[in-house]
Formats: sequence, C-alpha cells, structure tokens
Amino acid sequence: MSRSSSSNERTPLKQDTPQEPTIEGRATDARLDTHEHYEFGGPVGVTAMMVFFPIMMYYFWICLRFYNGSLVHPSSLKDIGSFFGRMWGHVYQDASPTPRAWVIYTGLMVFELALAFIMPGYKQEGLPVPSLGYKTLRYHCNALWSFYATLVTGAVLHTTGLFRLTQIIDNFGEIMTVAMIYGFLISFVVYVVTIGLGKQMRMSGNFFYDFWMGACLNPRLGIVDLKMWAEVRIPWVLLFFIAISGACKQYDTYGYVTPNMAFMVLATGLYINACAKAEECIPQTWDMFHEKISDGASWLFS
Repeated sequence: MSRSSSSNERTPLKQDTPQEPTIEGRATDARLDTHEHYEFGGPVGVTAMMVFFPIMMYYFWICLRFYNGSLVHPSSLKDIGSFFGRMWGHVYQDASPTPRAWVIYTGLMVFELALAFIMPGYKQEGLPVPSLGYKTLRYHCNALWSFYATLVTGAVLHTTGLFRLTQIIDNFGEIMTVAMIYGFLISFVVYVVTIGLGKQMRMSGNFFYDFWMGACLNPRLGIVDLKMWAEVRIPWVLLFFIAISGACKQYDTYGYVTPNMAFMVLATGLYINACAKAEECIPQTWDMFHEKISDGASWLFS
C-alpha cells in the first residue's frame, strides 16, 4: 500500500534556485545599509548611556566592595554633597588605573588574541555581505580550544604562584577602570580609522550617535574578526574568571567555597563553554552580518 503524502514530508530543494540576490533583495539590502531612523533614544539616549553606564558600574562595585551589597544613598538632602564626595573617594583610592591593572588586563587581551590566531578551529563561512558586493567572509572558529588553553594557563599560573587568581577580586576596581578605558579607546580607534579609510557605513551625521552605533562592519586583523573575537573571547572569559577568583578568595579566607559561589562558577563555566562550542553558529547571525562594531559593542571588553 502506498503512503499518502503529508505536510510533514520534506520538499527537496530546487537545484535551480538562483544564488544571486534578486532586485527586490538588493533594494532591501540597500535600505538596511542606509540610516533611516534613530535607535536607543537617538543622540540624547546614547550619550546618556555612554555617561551613565560607567557611573552605574562604579556605583554597584562600591555597594558590593564597601557596603556589603547594600544600595547606598544620601541619608538626607544635606548629605548629598558628602555622599558624592564619598563615592568619588572610593573610586579615586581603589579604582584608579594602576600599572598592575594594566598588565593584568592587557595580558589577557594579548593572550586571547594570540590564541585566536594559533589555535585550531572550524572554518565557517558567513552570510553574503551586501556592502562587500555580496562577498562572504571566512571565520576561524577556535573559541573552544582557546577557552581550554585559557583554563590550563590560569590553573598553572595560580598553582605555581606566578599569578594568583585572587588578584582579580582583590584589584577588581582598578581592573574594571582599565577595562572601561579599553572599551572607549578601541571604539575610538576603530571609528577614526574607518572614517579615515572612507569605509564608514550607515552613518546618521551625528557624532555621538554614530560613535555609539559604530562605523565599521567587519574590522579584522588577518584571519581574526575583531567583532566576533570581542563577542566571545573577552566578556565571558572575564566573567568566568571573576567567579573563579571569588571562589579562590573564599577558599583562601574561609577554607571552603559557599554553595552560591560554587553555583556562579558552574553557571558561568557552562555558559562560556556553550558559547565556545557553538561559535561556528555566530558568523551567520545578525550580529556579524549587519551590526557594526561600536561603543555599545565595545562594552563587551568591560
């Protein structure tokens, strides 16, 4: 007895499906690559975020570091001036960028960038990029082996005493400041170089908005796509090692690790492991195909 066809059966792909974009598709792509409207509240909104986000990070760090996690605030109207003075004092004394913080953070950046060049990985093709004449870019997806190499290196540095991972928590404020400086600095350099080369795209004409949204779509150093590298290799590695550092600090201080801290190590470890394993899925996402590297994206560094 022959089986009747059903809607669940797969329809074979047509062999003569055109590979070139249609006229309608090209028109849509041209619109997508042209600034038509503001996002994130426009110039006012993005400027507020560029100013407020660093302040927010410092505020939460101060609350955790000096006030046991309590959300501190002025005790009265007369205390407002003194409150801001105390907040600035915490930042100035414990979060100023030191040579030690520069070495720690820069060392991580250089190490992760080197791994992106040398570690084995899957070669994935991205989507056709309209601004490049529908050329596809190849991505070297080696985040997983890079992560494993980072784990081994961190363990060796910690156990040998060359770099105790507890230093991350002990010097968190100053490292955070360096990370934010890197975020703004990399955004500015990429923005200026892109404008200088005349390769900017989707610009609004407003400096603050364009700086936030970015000017460059596919910044690269050789085989390394800097946007994808910043998306996976830095932020989640940082978050995981912050959790590891906290666990090491607890063990050194109390002789044990609390369940809450152990959960954070597990959760962040599973997350970065999953991101690294699925890195080959990233090149064909909207992030790589359409979103530019920007000041907003550069906050991945911090």
